Amino acid sequence: MNSISDKKLIKNHTVFFAYFCYLLDSNQVDVADELCEIGWKLDEEIRRRKITEVQIEECINKANLNPEDQCMVGKYIYPDSDLFKTIGDT
Repeated sequence: MNSISDKKLIKNHTVFFAYFCYLLDSNQVDVADELCEIGWKLDEEIRRRKITEVQIEECINKANLNPEDQCMVGKYIYPDSDLFKTIGDT
């Protein structure tokens, strides 16, 4: 994973966990062990690079996420933030 930038790692990490939470929430996880292994590797790389939660939040705030990813990240990772709220959310 050294070949990807910190920004790309943060985006992949955040979006991965948003979709993982969605799958868990909707009882659609058939390969939980494999997904947990991917999540663990992403977490380890974040820790190895000493990326802080503040850095993650700043990066995600500036990231150009597609609408589906914005929805998932807003709902499952930052539910209390207004950053990812859409017009229909209130």
